[in-house]
Amino acid sequence: MASPSHDAAVSQALEIARESPDGAQDPTISKILESALSHIWTKVQTHPNSYVMSRDEFAVFNFFQHRFAGQKVAVMAKKRYWDTTSA
Repeated sequence: MASPSHDAAVSQALEIARESPDGAQDPTISKILESALSHIWTKVQTHPNSYVMSRDEFAVFNFFQHRFAGQKVAVMAKKRYWDTTSA
């Protein structure tokens, strides 16, 4: 489980990346987001039919959605998230 300070760093990095054209290019921001995405994707791949991302995980995953275009596991993970949040 990630620490609250790690979660805060990821949220802040995501906000910077979204708000500034250069934000995602910053090495520190990129490293934080890439690490978070890798961790999330590992969870999704480990439980491809059942893992439901948290709201914060989904925000990071959605930021990088272009990387997963056409991947069935990614599409299903996004669907599970939306199915859970709308329930």
